[in-house]
Amino acid sequence: MDDNTLFTVRSLLDHVLPLGDPLRYQFLELRAKALFFRFVETGRMEHLEESIAKLRDALDLCSPGQPERSWSLGHRAHVVGIRFKQTGRSENLEEPIVFQRDALNLRPPDRSRSIKNLANALITRFKQTGRLGDLEESISLQRDALNLCPHEQVRRFGLLNNLAAAVSTRFEYTGRMGDLEESIILYRGAINLCPLEHTRRSGLLSNLAVAMSTRFEHTGRMEDLEGSIALYHNALNLCPHEHARRSRLLNNLAAAVSARFEHTGRMLDLEESISLQHEVLELCPPGHPGRSVPLNNLANTVWTRFTQTGRMEDLEESIVLSREALELRPSGHPLRFASLSNVAVAVQTRFEQTGRMEDLEESIILHRNALALCPPGHPDRSVSLSNLGGAIWTRFEKTDRVNDLEESLRYHEEGAGHVFSNTLTRLRVAARWAALARSQSHTSTLKAYRLALSLLESWLVITPTVQMQHKILGGRNGYLTIASDAASYAIEIGEVAQAVEMLERGKALIWSQLRGLRMPIEQLREVNKGLADRFSTTGRELESLATSSEPRPTTLVSENSLTGASQKLVDEMYSRKRRLASQLKAIVAEIRTLSGFEDFLRLQKFSVLQGAAVEGPVIIISHCKYRSDALIVLYDRPPVSIELDSNFDHDGPSLVKDLKTALQKAQTEPKARDEVIEGVLSFLWNRVVSRVVEKLDELGIEKQTRIWWCPTSILSTLPFHAAGPIRVVNGRKQYLSDDYISSYTPTLTALINARESKPGIRRHDIGRPRLLVVVLPDKSLPSVEEEYRAIQENRDFVKCLVREQVTREAVIDKFRDHDWVHLACQGYLNPRKPFLHAFQLFGEDRLTLLDIIQFKLPNAEFAFLSADHSAGQTVGGAREEVFHLAAAMQFSGFRSVIGTMWAVTDIDGPFVAEEFYERMFAEEDSPELGFKRSARALREAIKRLQMRRGMTVARWINFIHIGA
Repeated sequence: MDDNTLFTVRSLLDHVLPLGDPLRYQFLELRAKALFFRFVETGRMEHLEESIAKLRDALDLCSPGQPERSWSLGHRAHVVGIRFKQTGRSENLEEPIVFQRDALNLRPPDRSRSIKNLANALITRFKQTGRLGDLEESISLQRDALNLCPHEQVRRFGLLNNLAAAVSTRFEYTGRMGDLEESIILYRGAINLCPLEHTRRSGLLSNLAVAMSTRFEHTGRMEDLEGSIALYHNALNLCPHEHARRSRLLNNLAAAVSARFEHTGRMLDLEESISLQHEVLELCPPGHPGRSVPLNNLANTVWTRFTQTGRMEDLEESIVLSREALELRPSGHPLRFASLSNVAVAVQTRFEQTGRMEDLEESIILHRNALALCPPGHPDRSVSLSNLGGAIWTRFEKTDRVNDLEESLRYHEEGAGHVFSNTLTRLRVAARWAALARSQSHTSTLKAYRLALSLLESWLVITPTVQMQHKILGGRNGYLTIASDAASYAIEIGEVAQAVEMLERGKALIWSQLRGLRMPIEQLREVNKGLADRFSTTGRELESLATSSEPRPTTLVSENSLTGASQKLVDEMYSRKRRLASQLKAIVAEIRTLSGFEDFLRLQKFSVLQGAAVEGPVIIISHCKYRSDALIVLYDRPPVSIELDSNFDHDGPSLVKDLKTALQKAQTEPKARDEVIEGVLSFLWNRVVSRVVEKLDELGIEKQTRIWWCPTSILSTLPFHAAGPIRVVNGRKQYLSDDYISSYTPTLTALINARESKPGIRRHDIGRPRLLVVVLPDKSLPSVEEEYRAIQENRDFVKCLVREQVTREAVIDKFRDHDWVHLACQGYLNPRKPFLHAFQLFGEDRLTLLDIIQFKLPNAEFAFLSADHSAGQTVGGAREEVFHLAAAMQFSGFRSVIGTMWAVTDIDGPFVAEEFYERMFAEEDSPELGFKRSARALREAIKRLQMRRGMTVARWINFIHIGA
């Protein structure tokens, strides 16, 4: 509105329209609006003040019954709210809320708009006062506004966006991940309703990108980070070059690309991030109110490049940029904490390069100032405590001042225990605390390890599916060895039983979580049927979610792929997992209040775990950078530790790699493979097994008894059962298998569960097992039909599926009706996705590891997996998780399983099967349960296989026994 128009309106109000004229109200509103727009153009506060005065006059002309009064109240509240943003005066904060409430109480025709305005005013006050009641009321009001707005209204996407922002704000203050999950779902809903050409679409995409980046920070799920980067690119494409939002989008994209570098190590990402941040800085020249943000972020990324290249000019540039950003963030600035921390880190890094103590002292002062801005409850407090603790630790290393040692560890302990910071950050701090405390043999070391293990479990709990959990555990981080590191320290201080508990806790985390959902509850049902049913129902839902297929990753090419069904499903899975996990936690807490159930689903003590050794010792091979040990778990006495040589930490993994390479070349270089395997067996005997056998002799464990092997980390791919040769008798080499009957178990708990009696088993009602044989011959396995004939001969209780009968549906159906199963078909390993390890069925059908773990087979006893790689696993990934087909069969209910570590020679399958079953059925009158005879029967069958002409070590050691 130009000056002439403003003068005309003013003249009408002053000279033409008397106080009682009905048009006077409209002209006052018009005058107020004109003055407000003039304020927007000029920034002169007198225009804003006069606008508010005219709105007050207009409101005085509106009696409570007039329909315009509600609109007038809302208009005045909006303009007064603008004055608060300009002045920060508290009275301007309260007035808009009063006016908006009055407007809403008048029941305006556009009620949803009035509700939204009141909600926004409450949010503004919350951001100034931190009163959660305002935030909660705002969220409740926004839900009401959304319910009043039909789905087809274009305005609905704005309401969804506002509600998402409010819920996201609550997450920032409370740390409740359910709020973050909901905000992502709401942002997606807003985007789906927003027209492609709408000016707000770019902002909506950016909001969703921020939320997904936040979830990545909490879960470590790379798909969230990749999705966030793609969304930022799409938002930038919709944002004009001159738009004020563009610098913020570029800045956020740079941060996301930098985060990807931290997880992948790709220098191209780091260079792209620096380039993007330079572009942001150009859009924010000196004097620009937002210049401190790109200065700070560019400083961080240049510092990161220094850590990769060692170029001192990068470090110096980082310090200059950080200081300039800090100068633009005076006391009271909301981002001052970040700048203080960043200058401190950069200056400390320079100390590490130059040794100048003044740099280190300045760093500590800056970190203390940063911590003062993060009181208890602040989400960044863990990071700040860790940073300060790290700087003080550096000074301790330089000066040996005991006070610095204690202060540093105290800060790390507080940071790891700060419940308002995210779990992943706390896990990093706890792991650092444990490592530092251990280096000085500090009394807090064991406490630090225990907390780190607990946080690792909590980190996995929030991840919906086992496939996602496995991907996280296989990422580039140092958390996978926490259990082994903790156990090695417990051994170091003489607490071997605690070491066993820690290894059990950290080994096979994914299997353990799934197993907890299948906890037998017959006794609980007798005491409280309703509670037992609730536990079963929630457990089934959680297991169904955990074992569901991972949603197909987004293509990251188009915006639609990111906002479509695949990513939406991931969001819903996270939200559902958190809700179900919370329900289960409450149910378990209620169960523990019952007499006799105080320890329900609690971590098992050693006194319970040693029950795994009731039928023979269990040998755990613990391996980490600090030390390696063989732990012998015995049923009737404390565990025994045997320290392995100091080079085992390096030589063991090298051996695994050599074996993997040899097996990959088995078809073209069989002789080389055999030589490598013989070298592996010799290594295992000389460096590990011979010492275990010596100790077993000392303990009075007789030869020809059963023993169980439980290797940790990548050592679980090694054939401990056949270590040797241990001697030569009559020209024949003898191995460990000649002296002991070896089996394997992924964990002690898995072995205990395999021996427990099961309700509903029907085999003893009919006197002999019901054996299902699944046979699928192909070009590489022409002898499998001979295998079937050898098993079926004169045995009418054997049923068979052959060729076209071997469909996925038929196999799953028949598994449920049989106690014993024999599979003779091809097996496949998926090097990247172990849940897709599979048995080949007829046509294109496959039975995957993920299919198998969804089985619940109460009648299952024994499975013989005469297929390639059925007990083999890929090297790498989640090192403590034993993911092979045989382990999945054991989890689904089979107590004893025979599998193969690599490809089976075709003629060996029928021979071993015939010899094995001949011994199994010859002892049907034995009081020993059939599945427990399987380990001994396999050992005898393998002895016969060894005697065949042309036999090689690689062929006969291939078959292994797992379980009871």
